[in-house]
Amino acid sequence: MDFLTPPSGRVLHLGAGLTQQFRHTLARYLDDAQVRYCALLEESGSLCAEAGDASLRDAGETAALAAGAFAALQAVAKRLGDGTFEGLFHEGKVRQFCLVPVTPQFMLLSVFEAPVRFGVVKVCAAKAVARLQEQIETMPISGSGAPAEVVRGDFAREAAALFLQA
Repeated sequence: MDFLTPPSGRVLHLGAGLTQQFRHTLARYLDDAQVRYCALLEESGSLCAEAGDASLRDAGETAALAAGAFAALQAVAKRLGDGTFEGLFHEGKVRQFCLVPVTPQFMLLSVFEAPVRFGVVKVCAAKAVARLQEQIETMPISGSGAPAEVVRGDFAREAAALFLQA
């Protein structure tokens, strides 16, 4: 995916170069933290980049569910008086995962198993998040609508088709 249209209606152009930078950062994080799979997700549930175990990849259903769960728990935290929601951690019998914010619009999903410790993942994720934030800051943003030229393989969405405008 090379273009994202968030609720603001502004088109974010990821482009092949930036997407590759995301993948490189995720691959490095994968090795450092010893997680099995990681992905950069956009708040709408769009998968921006991923790295790791191919058996954990899907057509985007996991990204959409993870973004929804993250948003729901973030809203619960706010309602309970904690506006500093720093993520979600799930400790399962087989797999563990965590979702941490990268920016208000992006989050990092990490999937791992024992003996990997959450503390190690958290420390390594903080480094990856800092690098992803730097990369996201370089993302070109257009006014609204798709860029004039969409290269084959890229895709853009009009905000009006996906989000109710206030």
